[in-house]
Amino acid sequence: MRNQYTYDQKAMSFVLLIAALLGSPGVTAQSVDEARQAAQTRQSVLKLMGWNMGPLGAMARGRIPFDAGRVATNAGRMVALAEMLPESFGVDTRNTAIRTDALDLIWEQESEFADKARNTLLAAQALNAVAAGGNESEIRRAIGKLGQSCGDCHDRFKSD
Repeated sequence: MRNQYTYDQKAMSFVLLIAALLGSPGVTAQSVDEARQAAQTRQSVLKLMGWNMGPLGAMARGRIPFDAGRVATNAGRMVALAEMLPESFGVDTRNTAIRTDALDLIWEQESEFADKARNTLLAAQALNAVAAGGNESEIRRAIGKLGQSCGDCHDRFKSD
C-alpha cells in the first residue's frame, strides 16, 4: 500500500504543478504547446477523478465490497480534484489544433460550467463528511449524488 500512496502523491503533485503553471482562468491559449499543456492538465485531473470515482461507484452498486477506509481516502482526493476543475479548464483551447472531448460550451457558458463544477465540489465535500462517520447507507447516497453531479457535467459539456 505504501507504493500506491507514493504514486498517488507523485500524480497529485504533477497535477498541482501543471495547474499552477496554467495561470489565471479565462485565458485563451496563445500557442499549440500552451493548448496541449492545458488539455493534458485537465485530462489528468479528470482521469484521476475517474480513477477515484470508479471504486466508489462500484461500492455504491454493490459490485465490490464496501471499504470505509477506501471511501474516506477517495472522498478526500475527490475534494482536492474537484477544487481544481475550474482552474484546469481556465485556458480556452477552442481555437487551436488541439481536439478533446471538451465542448465549446465550457467557455461559451462559463457561469453554467462553474455552477456544475461547484456542485461537484459540494457533492465531494458532502461525501467526505459522511465518509468520516462510516454509515454505509449515508455513504452510498452521497456517492450517488457525487456520481450524478459528475454525470450532469459530462452530459452538458463533454462530447460523446
